[in-house]
Amino acid sequence: MPRFRRRLVAPLAALLAAVAPPVALARPRVLAPSGTVRGTVVSLDWAQLTVQRPGPRLAVIPALVRAANAVAAGDYPYVWGGGHAFAGTPSAGTRAPGARGRRIGFDCSGSVAAVLAGAGLWIPGTGVPSDAGMIRELRQAHLIVRGPGTGAHSVTLWDDRGVHIFMEIGTAFFGTSDGGPPSVENPNGGPGWLDDGAPDTSNRHYRAWHLVPSALAGRVDAGPAVTVALGGPLAEAASGLAVGERVGVRYRTRHRALVALAVTPL
Repeated sequence: MPRFRRRLVAPLAALLAAVAPPVALARPRVLAPSGTVRGTVVSLDWAQLTVQRPGPRLAVIPALVRAANAVAAGDYPYVWGGGHAFAGTPSAGTRAPGARGRRIGFDCSGSVAAVLAGAGLWIPGTGVPSDAGMIRELRQAHLIVRGPGTGAHSVTLWDDRGVHIFMEIGTAFFGTSDGGPPSVENPNGGPGWLDDGAPDTSNRHYRAWHLVPSALAGRVDAGPAVTVALGGPLAEAASGLAVGERVGVRYRTRHRALVALAVTPL
């Protein structure tokens, strides 16, 4: 897997200047082992609830940049299947031959989905399919079309079907690598900004899909999303909630996951 240097704002200064006022992109605040989060319900089912905390209203491309910087700042390892259970949330992924332990992180499609979720282009807290499944669902939602985008106001997904996916935001590349089959678990291969020009964009195995102009229009709430697990009576109580409602969720951390203790409508 190609090595890359982890970078945050520096390679995107020109992009941000072109599309929006400067945005502060600090390392994301880590939630305490227990506490309360308040926000808007963006997804829920019998097992989990995702709330989006208040955040700045940004144009879509700066929101993607902000989300990519937050994922990169987490310094997550590459984990096969990581980030698939709940879009935007790192996870232990799947046990696979050669995997070492159960570290928390992202794989290629999990990291791309996390960035899309940070700009409202994938629902935070929902499941993430394979790279091919992501392309299929984004096409069905009329968010992408075939071919690369051009310029600082474009976003392109580069996909080698069934093998690897990474993304290009403006003229910068983001992913777990910029091509080639990823290793099962590579401590140097977690998601971040890629700095070698992504030579695999010229590889005939990769197909380009760019976000359509309507997907990049308008402004989105770039507040962080938090997913908590539900269980027992809470799952039944949460079934009466609806997407768009504001709630307060008291939680604790158990086995590296957030578990809801109480959910209160606001």
